[in-house]
Amino acid sequence: MSAYARRRLKQDFLELEKNPSSRIFGVLRNNDLMIWDVIICGPKDTPWEEGIFQLSLEFSEDYPHAPPIAKFISRMFHPNVFEDGTVCLDILLYNNCWTPAWSSYSLLIAIQSILCDPFIHSAANFEAAKLFDTDRRAYNRRVFEIVELSWNSEDLPFN
Repeated sequence: MSAYARRRLKQDFLELEKNPSSRIFGVLRNNDLMIWDVIICGPKDTPWEEGIFQLSLEFSEDYPHAPPIAKFISRMFHPNVFEDGTVCLDILLYNNCWTPAWSSYSLLIAIQSILCDPFIHSAANFEAAKLFDTDRRAYNRRVFEIVELSWNSEDLPFN
């Protein structure tokens, strides 16, 4: 790994560790700076609030000039999450939208915030986007099911 990428990833990881109030926590997988296992807790006062969602961030040698791959390991029902768990955000999918000004921590904050404020017009999950737009009560019921599934903690990377 390039020295610049290593320095930046260390800095980003320290930023994550210094902000426990964000309800986002991470560990390095196998002590490898290139792969992070992250827990994102649902934002307070939202249908996602009690959720404990597992996510992985995988970085390339080009970081911070190229975005990481962000993928939910936890089961998700969300307009901006593909069926395989990949997060659908412009800054992640299109290199021309990513900038080194984004830190891994700011990216995780953005992912946490889209849980309750999805971009339904650029949906990865059309069923979730349609329910969010047309039947919020039914959407929130599906979210609650996902939140309940997230409580199974035996596979959390912190155990």
